Amino acid sequence: MKKRFLMQLLEAKKEYLVNPTVPNLPVSGYRDFLRTGERLSFETAYFARRKQVSVLTLSLLQQKEVEVIEKLEQVLWEICNEYSWSLPAHLPIEGDHFRLDAATWIDLFAAETGQMLAEIVCLFSTELSETLTFRIRTEVAQRLFVPLIKETWSFESLENNWSAVIGGSIGMAALDLLERNAELQKEILVKVDRCIQSYLRSFGNDGACEEGISYWAYGFGYYCYFAEKYQQVYEDDRYLSDDKVKRIAAFPFYVMIDEKEGVPFSDYHPAELPSGLLSFCHERFRVEIPEIKAMNELDFDHCYRFAPLLRNLLWTKQYNGDSSKEIFHFFDDVAWGVLQSAKENLVFAAKGGRNDESHNHLDIGHFIFGTKETLFLTDLGAGEYTKDYFDEKKRYRFLVNNALGHSVPIIADAYQLSGTVSAENTSFQRTRTGGIFKTELTHIYPRQARLLQMERTLEVDRTKRQLMLKDVFVSDKENQEVVENFITIHPVEVREGTVCIVGEKEKCEMLFSRPVQLIRQTYFNHYGQEVEATLIQATYQLERAGTIQIECTITSK
Repeated sequence: MKKRFLMQLLEAKKEYLVNPTVPNLPVSGYRDFLRTGERLSFETAYFARRKQVSVLTLSLLQQKEVEVIEKLEQVLWEICNEYSWSLPAHLPIEGDHFRLDAATWIDLFAAETGQMLAEIVCLFSTELSETLTFRIRTEVAQRLFVPLIKETWSFESLENNWSAVIGGSIGMAALDLLERNAELQKEILVKVDRCIQSYLRSFGNDGACEEGISYWAYGFGYYCYFAEKYQQVYEDDRYLSDDKVKRIAAFPFYVMIDEKEGVPFSDYHPAELPSGLLSFCHERFRVEIPEIKAMNELDFDHCYRFAPLLRNLLWTKQYNGDSSKEIFHFFDDVAWGVLQSAKENLVFAAKGGRNDESHNHLDIGHFIFGTKETLFLTDLGAGEYTKDYFDEKKRYRFLVNNALGHSVPIIADAYQLSGTVSAENTSFQRTRTGGIFKTELTHIYPRQARLLQMERTLEVDRTKRQLMLKDVFVSDKENQEVVENFITIHPVEVREGTVCIVGEKEKCEMLFSRPVQLIRQTYFNHYGQEVEATLIQATYQLERAGTIQIECTITSK
């Protein structure tokens, strides 16, 4: 099951031996970010260097070749020469330039880079020159170990993927480069433990990752990579024995739709989960996982992170799950309900939650509905990561983050509030033919909405492949305007009052009691590509109390 990966690895190695040039990291990448916030051009070159390292290092694990060692040493040396291991987007800025401590600034990618270098030294201490290994040890100490110990960093208390990735990466580097129980190693591991505990606090007892499945793979991946290495070095499974960690490990089984697509809530972007991590979760925690037919390909991660690539190679095992099994699950803490039926080929998920989540979208009450092949009503997931995207004053100007980019109502021209507002009384109850998702949205709209009560009910009948939406409103104002808003990326047609969202093989028919308006919107997806979405909107005038019902049914074309 690793054959395809090894063939790709061989071809990439041959290409590097023919063209051994190390990609240049241009000053324009730093300059352009400061001027415009553009990230992709610099990051493309940055990750190309990491790909070179991963290809050459993993090739050495297959066969020791002097030429490969020479090329690897050169690219490792160039990485040691980098102005900063952090991305420009994460560096501290002062006025119109980067701050003096940019060279030793710790972000996700600085930590990953240090982890990669440390593990390579550990794997090939006799093959690599002493000149290079001494340089690597020095750079990792100066850029990661010393700054971590000298300061208190915000990521130490962040309850999201940052604490796990940075803590796990630096922890692994310390385990690889420093003597067991050395004072510096112990100091670092105390800091790492603080990071790890912060990361675990980002989860409720339900084990769901509110940042979405893409970030589960990222954060929990580095958590497990560190925990496994810590157990090996100290013969201590403290980070792997908690029941909560086991529930976190089970999260993908419920939310993955197929090999590359998952429930697209939050800053999700389509990606394969690391096959090594999934195999580890199954082996270590004995939880159900999505089917593993083969090891991930070389290019499955556009950042070419070394830790997951290496563990894919070392840990991946084929796993044949029960693909016919129906999934019905409610995550109590994040308030997500998920129903997947292989027999009827139906996918549904809805969320309550709050609007101050990590990687937050204004999406309380939002839902998806479709099949494994086509989510007719969907979520746009993550947009292109730019400087403004992570500016809280500008974040919700982007369609993908705004309520307008989700299937939630607009009330009296008012959108959902950002911040500490939450859904109430969210539940997902199984029925004989499906499930009923309910949530109250009364307090997530501003005062101009004049809401006294709003309850959304989404009833799914898998046997009819049907979804019935019912929104109940109570207002203190007569003739309140409500726009029911739905989001899709597929072609939409209006036929005699019926809205048809058209997929390749099937369609979703939506029945409204009001005329419908279609609004085309363009946005930039996570990979910087311009994509078009369609907003399906129907406007209702309600008395002080009213109910809106909309029926959605999947049928053949």
